[in-house]
Amino acid sequence: MYLKTIHIKNYRLLADVKIDLDTATTIIVGRNNTGKTSLMNIVNKVTQGKKINFHDYPINRRDVFYKATEKYINGEISYSELKENIVCPSIKFEVNYKLDNLDLSLGALSPFIIDMDIDTEIAIIIAEYRFSISEEKFKECFSDVQNEKKSIDDKYIYKTIKKRFSSFFDLIIEAINPNDVLDKQLKTHKELKELFPIYIIQAERGMDESEQPNKTPLSPILSRLFKTDVDDMYLEVQDETIEFRNIIDKLSEAVEDETNKSLSNIMQKALNFGYPSVEEMQFKAITKISLDEQIKNNTDLAYVEQVLNEELPSTHNGLGYKNLIKIVFALAEFSKQIVNNIEITVPLVFLEEPESHMHPQLQQTFSKYLTGFLKNISVKSVQILLTTHSSHIANVVPFNQIRYVQKFKNKVIYKDLSEFYSSNQSNADFIHKYLTISRCDLFFADKVILIEGTAERLLIPDMIKKCEETGLYKSEAPQLPFQYYSLIEVGGAYAHKFYPFLEFLGIPSLIITDIDSVGDNLGKTYVYNGTKTTNATIKWWVRQKLSLDEKDDVSLEIIKKLDDSQKTIGICRIEYQTNENSLCGRSLEEALINANRDLFGIKANPTEEDIDFPNVKKTDFALKMLLEKSNYNVPAYIKSGLCWLDEQKVLSD
Repeated sequence: MYLKTIHIKNYRLLADVKIDLDTATTIIVGRNNTGKTSLMNIVNKVTQGKKINFHDYPINRRDVFYKATEKYINGEISYSELKENIVCPSIKFEVNYKLDNLDLSLGALSPFIIDMDIDTEIAIIIAEYRFSISEEKFKECFSDVQNEKKSIDDKYIYKTIKKRFSSFFDLIIEAINPNDVLDKQLKTHKELKELFPIYIIQAERGMDESEQPNKTPLSPILSRLFKTDVDDMYLEVQDETIEFRNIIDKLSEAVEDETNKSLSNIMQKALNFGYPSVEEMQFKAITKISLDEQIKNNTDLAYVEQVLNEELPSTHNGLGYKNLIKIVFALAEFSKQIVNNIEITVPLVFLEEPESHMHPQLQQTFSKYLTGFLKNISVKSVQILLTTHSSHIANVVPFNQIRYVQKFKNKVIYKDLSEFYSSNQSNADFIHKYLTISRCDLFFADKVILIEGTAERLLIPDMIKKCEETGLYKSEAPQLPFQYYSLIEVGGAYAHKFYPFLEFLGIPSLIITDIDSVGDNLGKTYVYNGTKTTNATIKWWVRQKLSLDEKDDVSLEIIKKLDDSQKTIGICRIEYQTNENSLCGRSLEEALINANRDLFGIKANPTEEDIDFPNVKKTDFALKMLLEKSNYNVPAYIKSGLCWLDEQKVLSD
């Protein structure tokens, strides 16, 4: 039994979002402010029975709420018409179950199975914040203005709705018959909470290396794990705990006696202050040494040096390891909670940005072994929803576990990468292997630039800055240098393999590659007398754009004649060397020499032979351009591509 799907409507940016979950771990990736935390928030709200608040309501639906309210107060529409204009935040859960044994108990899911079809394996639950305030009470919210017969303005409506918002909505939970959506049964919040035990591990913000004694973030979890109620403890430590308790009890009696004597003497000496009088009851100080409180207030980890057996406090350990240990203990605590629940349930863990303070290798190891760790410590199957901004985590997990969040102006959508994998298996395998090796931050970029090699990786950022300094960008701020672009070094032979994936993710992308001219015998030659290209990406692009068959020849003449519209497919653009100052280089280096003839001492009226790239390492050439010829001109084809990319919108309508 597992949670198969979550479908959210009208909650913050989650206007209409459906998320298919992995049976074990679902990784949610995407740029900042794309509603990843909102998913966790609404699931927590409905399972904990919390009220909806004003800031949870979609921004793009508020104006409709205000205007409908104004019309109702002015008598222009009825109350039922008002309610029709108000969207209600909701979340639908689909739980997958299978009855191999008809006598098997479904535990906490039982109240939500209302159909009689033994072949059905899906239970549907809807939790909706329904606009359910009565008309009379809704009117009372605006009674002060109505009674004084004052004109109502937008500002007053906004303030009133914001102030009273939570009282307008009630949380309604219903079980839905999968075979008849009109067949519904009301359920209680208690039943929903029992079905979905939830544990949230939020991103660690408060860990620091302060030496103050109260800075012990592990203490609360350790104290909860090490319960003083022996029956609640792990079986492996019960015997040791009982023995430990007996020792503490004996020591406590001796210490209490001595403490009480000292404190009683102090209290007797205080009688001169006038209270209590001799006739009245006298003070006696009693001190109880509580094992419970000692564990709760003073439990923490120390770190022991293995050779000298010397101890160091937890504050001396790195923040990354401290965060990892805290997550491990938190998961252990949750597994302990659910193991004591005899009901069959669907346990959920929300793990937010676990990468905090962890170095890359630690992040990778953590993500690889997370699911296995939970299986080892828990007798029940636990589903994890993990949000991350770490490419080191996102790139090592299988595609079928990743959900990419794409943001639009007033909403977000969740994209299941397993859908891409099923329709682009060969490309998907290549891309996943590449991402695993390169650790690029593709999932978190606003825009992507696919490049040939190291020389481009060194020079393109500088060229982006040069185009900004010379005023070439025409978009409104922030312009390309200040956007979150990602450089992916893939070479001309593989860039086209990324195109379907980038299109699936909806990320504006620029391919900068080399024209790689050759003759009929496929030998390298200058562009002016070349007939073909060896560049696989250019050939693929031309065939796609001009609807050519895979067997059709792609001549260099066709490639050179492509205009800007033909170099663009959707939100992807390709750029390669073009004629500049009457010549065309074959590579980035030759294009740079051609565009900067003075810097390279090129004679007047040169030929393509004169801009031939010298026999030096491309990396050395790029570094010399940056350090010794930093006032160079950016080649025209790269200017064209960067200006196009700058103009592409990050957020679609």
